[in-house]
Order: sequence, then C-alpha cells, then structure tokens
Amino acid sequence: MPNWLDILLVESSDVKMKIGTSRVETFSDGVMSIIITIMVLSIKIPDINRQSNSVWLFKHNLHTILPYLFAYAFSFMMIGIFWINHHHMFHLLKKTDESLLLQNLLFLFWTSLIPLGTALVSANPTVPDSAALYGGILLLTTVSFAIMRIYTLKKNLVHTDQDKEITEKVRWVSLKAKTKSIIGAIAYLFAIPLAYVNVYFAYAVFLIPPIIFFIPDGIDDERLAEKIEEKNS
Repeated sequence: MPNWLDILLVESSDVKMKIGTSRVETFSDGVMSIIITIMVLSIKIPDINRQSNSVWLFKHNLHTILPYLFAYAFSFMMIGIFWINHHHMFHLLKKTDESLLLQNLLFLFWTSLIPLGTALVSANPTVPDSAALYGGILLLTTVSFAIMRIYTLKKNLVHTDQDKEITEKVRWVSLKAKTKSIIGAIAYLFAIPLAYVNVYFAYAVFLIPPIIFFIPDGIDDERLAEKIEEKNS
C-alpha cells in the first residue's frame, strides 16, 4: 500500500525545485536587462543645439561616438549570447542546488562589469590596457559560465529521461555548450596579451567566440527543451 505522505512530500519537493529554477532565470533575466540599460545610458550625446555651425558639429560628434556605438553593439551581442546560453542551460536542468545559485551570482557579477569594459574600450579604442581589461572581463564571464556547465554535468543536474535518446541529446548539447565556452575562454585568454602586441588583432580574436556560437550544430536547444516540458506536463 503506497505511503501517500511520502508521495506528497516528493511531489512538493519537485514543485519547489521547479519554482527555484524559474526564479533563478527570472532574476538573471532582470539583471541582464538592467546591465544593457546601464550600458546604453553610458553613451553621451553632445548638445549642439545652441552652437553655431551645428551641421558640421553634428557630423563631427557623430564620428566621435562611433567607437561607443561599435563597442555597445558588440557588448550587446555578447550579453545576448550569454543570456541565450543561460536560458538554454536552465531549461535543460532537472533541478538546481545552492552551489549552482552561488555560481550563477558570480556569473552575473562578471557580466555586470561588461558596461565598464565597454565604456573604457570605446573611450580608448587604441589603448592596449583598455582592450586587455575588456578581454579580461569577457574571459572571467565566460569562465564563470563554463564552471556552471561543468558543475551541472558533474552533479547530474541535467535532465534525464526514460527515453534514452532524449537523455543522450540533452547531455550532448550540454557537453557541446561546455566545449564552446572553454574555446571562448581560451580565445579571450590569448587576446589579452595580444592587445599589447597589436590591439586590432586582439579585437579580431574577440570575434572568435560569437562566430563559434552562431555555427549551427544540428540540434535545436529550444525545441529539445519544449519536448522535455511536454513529456513532463
């Protein structure tokens, strides 16, 4: 005869775990949206309404803010990539724990420094120190996310299913994402000293991680997560 109290406790525990995961995603989404808002507000537009020859000044000032716009666009893309990876990772988890929550806070901390790096590199695009600092922030953000990926695999927090094919796909997607994060971290690590050799070469290396991210791999992470959710509903 089943012990209904034990069954109720197990179901209650599962619900709490699901709520915990969704709260982590909601909190992280909010932090990342604030980071992007802060970053765009750091772009200073000069007031030329009261100055003579305003057309010339407008063109001149537009030229001066181009580095800010390029840096903002790249940083926006990187935050978007981090957000998509974060979204996919948590959608493929069956549960979370306190250690993962702390790791997530560390990831958000480094992500919150991206506006600082963006402002420095846009104000001083040819200065090696600013490019190296920006690369360092991206490196630590990528490493902190890779740590979360490694931890979820090591502690078996990723979803397991009765369908072995789904389980294998989830694990393969997680391993693939972990590998991409490690490659990205290596690229940023290489770019930091390269900035002191040639700052433009360092910027070129910064493009390697997003290029790797956009290379199709044959499995739709979002569709896989939806398939898991349908089976569990």
